[in-house]
Amino acid sequence: MPVAAAANFYAAYDGQGFDASRQLQWLVDSPERLLQYQQLAQQLGVSMLVNIELDVGLHRGGVKEDSELAEMLRIIEADPALNFSGLMGYEPHVAKVPGDKLAQRDKSMVIYSERLALAQQMLGRSLDDLTLNAAGSPTYQYYLEGEYPHNEMSAGSCLVKPVDFDIPTLADHQPAAFIATPVIKAVDYTEIPGVAGIGKLMAMWNPNRAKTFFTYGGFWKANPESPAGLSVNPLFGRSTNQEMHNGSANINLQPDDWIFLRPNQSEFVFLQFGDIAVYDRGEIVDSWPVFSHSSV
Repeated sequence: MPVAAAANFYAAYDGQGFDASRQLQWLVDSPERLLQYQQLAQQLGVSMLVNIELDVGLHRGGVKEDSELAEMLRIIEADPALNFSGLMGYEPHVAKVPGDKLAQRDKSMVIYSERLALAQQMLGRSLDDLTLNAAGSPTYQYYLEGEYPHNEMSAGSCLVKPVDFDIPTLADHQPAAFIATPVIKAVDYTEIPGVAGIGKLMAMWNPNRAKTFFTYGGFWKANPESPAGLSVNPLFGRSTNQEMHNGSANINLQPDDWIFLRPNQSEFVFLQFGDIAVYDRGEIVDSWPVFSHSSV
C-alpha cells in the first residue's frame, strides 16, 4: 500500500480491541518503500511488523535480487521501530502461465526457498515461526500435498468464485456472490437511437436481441447471469445509471422483476454496494458488512 494509506490507518486507529504492533503486518516490496514506512514509524513513534514481498518468478512485484532482500533486512534489524515478520511469495499467475503449471510452481518455490535461506543465514535464526505466505485462490490447491517453504496460504476470491476464477484449479468451487438489480423498463423490441431499423436487424441476426430491459444501475464488472441469455447491447453503450440488456422473446421480465449478474472479480466490486444479503433456502437470512471505500 502507498505509505499515505498506512498514515491514514494510524490517524484513525484508537488502539481499542486491536494491537497493531502485534496483529498487523505491513507488506513492503522494495527498499524504497521500506524507507517510507520506516520514516512514518519514526514520525508516529509506533512499532511496525514488516513482511517482505518476494518476486518468485512471476514478476508481479516484490524483491527480485538477493542484494535487495539483504538491504531491507539490515534496515529492519537496525531500527527498533521495525520488526521483521516474514515473507510473501504470491504466485497466482502460475495457474495461467503456458506450459506445465506444476513445473512453474516448483521453480517459484525454489526461488522462495533460496530467499528464505538467505534471510535465515543473515539473521542467524530459524524463521519457521514467522508468517511465510504463498499461493492464492487460483493456486492454493497445488499445495495440498507435499513439503513447501511457506507455512501459510492465501485464499480469498475462490470462496465466492467470480467469473475471472472459472479456471481448472477451482472447478470444484461454486459461484456464491451475485449482483441483484431490478428492471425499471421492459420493451418488447430493441431500438437504437438515431439508427432506424437496426434493432430489428439485430434481433433477426440474433434472437437474444429481441427484447430490451433497462436495469437500475449498471456498468459493473459483472456478466448477466439470470435469466439466461441476457447480454449488454454493444451499440447502445454502457451506463452506470440504467443499463440496457437484451434478451429473447421468451424472457418475460416486467418492471420490478430482478436481473442477476455474476461479478468478474470480488474485492472492488463488493465495495460498490452495501451489506451482502445472505440468501438461504428461499429467503434472506442475514446481512454481512463489507469494508467501505474509506476504510481501505
